[in-house]
Amino acid sequence: MSFPKTYFLCPTSDFIYPPPTGPLCLGSILRSTSTPQYPLNRASVVAVADAFPPVVETDWKKTFSTETGLGLGVYAQFLQLATGGLPLGPELNVEHSNRTANAFAFDTLTTLAFEPTQEYVEQAVKAPAVQAWLREPRQKFALVSELFVVTGMKLVKGAKIKYSTSQSTTVKGNLGIDVTALGTAFGPKGHWTRTNDDATETNRESEFVFAFRVKRLKFGRRLKLEEYNKGAFLTVGGKKDDDECVLMEDVDGAAIATAEPVPDVTENGKVYCVPAYHAK
Repeated sequence: MSFPKTYFLCPTSDFIYPPPTGPLCLGSILRSTSTPQYPLNRASVVAVADAFPPVVETDWKKTFSTETGLGLGVYAQFLQLATGGLPLGPELNVEHSNRTANAFAFDTLTTLAFEPTQEYVEQAVKAPAVQAWLREPRQKFALVSELFVVTGMKLVKGAKIKYSTSQSTTVKGNLGIDVTALGTAFGPKGHWTRTNDDATETNRESEFVFAFRVKRLKFGRRLKLEEYNKGAFLTVGGKKDDDECVLMEDVDGAAIATAEPVPDVTENGKVYCVPAYHAK
């Protein structure tokens, strides 16, 4: 059974200490899920009286990986733009991929959570900093504004974290541009490969906030409390060591050494293409 991802990763470049020392706790109100270390109501958080009992897990491990790949069809369209729409030869095999892998291992992982009521959030948003934010012109004259209330936290000890990235581009075969009327042909032949790998590891014994969960506060005619998980990376459970991989068609043209930006009216801008050269 598949569960939706609901927990957001905290920044690990600047570890957030657990409550009460750190800035984040249950009931914290955030401007964005990307900056949990800066809650609006740090000095005036409404205490949570009905939190769920803490859940402690030991020897917790998980690996997340994402891979993006470029298919022949997209690549061939770039080349046709560079050659004015001339037909391309059929003998071509192109592979371009970006892969990232994040491996997490913790001695202990403790989950704290609560379910906020409408009454709780109406009291929480009375915090002076939240009210000052709502009075700013951008929010004051908007039809709808939004903030986020922290409803769950995952605290970890004895952390071992590894980040790795790998980029690879391979071109094989004969990319021919056959111009029969001119009695000539253009195009690169052979094999070309480029790879780029990088990895970083970090260990931390002391406890810190690894991930958090939120609900969205929507301010309009009335205050609404909604589920929110856009951009989340972790499910509620997930103790076992597994590998989640996503594969999709994509391309970063700037990463290809011979690529050049060219105008494309269909994209209302520029795309990257690899220009053909004269075959010797």
